[in-house]
Amino acid sequence: MKVFYIDTNEYFINPDVLKNYADRKFLSEEKEKQHCFGRFLVKTAAKEFFKLDDTEIETVNKKPRFKKNGLQFSISHSHNIVLAAFDVNPIGADVEFMKERNFKEIFDRYNYKGENISKELFYKFWTEYEAGIKLQGSAKTKVTFSLEDNFMVTVAGNFDEDYEIYELSQNGFNCV
Repeated sequence: MKVFYIDTNEYFINPDVLKNYADRKFLSEEKEKQHCFGRFLVKTAAKEFFKLDDTEIETVNKKPRFKKNGLQFSISHSHNIVLAAFDVNPIGADVEFMKERNFKEIFDRYNYKGENISKELFYKFWTEYEAGIKLQGSAKTKVTFSLEDNFMVTVAGNFDEDYEIYELSQNGFNCV
């Protein structure tokens, strides 16, 4: 399993180009940018790491996939981070910016009975929950880690627990 991410603050997209991107409706210009960065990241990683020539993407059951290849991916974004995880098996990924909030109130809605509720515990729970939804199936493996100190990431699927993380910067992909 490989995980890739991009810090969108390093790139600029012409807003006029975004206006012509498909017939998709976005809640905000920021969400539209994140969507475009996600597709850019997936296609770039697929070409450079997995040597795919055809990176055309289709959506089936609300889940994007490559139209002519079995390589699976999942995209997630939060604030300035856009992330994509890849595997040969179905995969789900979630990234969340870890902001302060009333964690106990949220946990109460999910009937969580544990003590010592912390920001890290909450975001571990939440990213695992969201990654499971994106997987659209049961996970043999869940890998959770922090990214850049203030983001939590979970990838769920049926893969070995070995993983590599790459950041896409203006200098290309760098293993972190």
